[in-house]
Amino acid sequence: MPVMEEPKKKKEPCCNGKLVVLGWSLLLIGGLAHMLPAQMEPLLKFSKWGISVQMLVGMLSVIIALNFLLGDED
Repeated sequence: MPVMEEPKKKKEPCCNGKLVVLGWSLLLIGGLAHMLPAQMEPLLKFSKWGISVQMLVGMLSVIIALNFLLGDED
């Protein structure tokens, strides 16, 4: 009788705990910035070396979203 191999399991997208928490935190900050723009303005406009918190939150959220959506192909 031929031996059947177990089918390979589909690899889950990389969703470790720290990355998920960071993604949700960025989503929360972005949502608060849209709902309370006047109150969040001092925090979001804070910048160092020309990079504001608003720009940093936007860049990190896009990178995390792409990492989640594209997954790790290794």
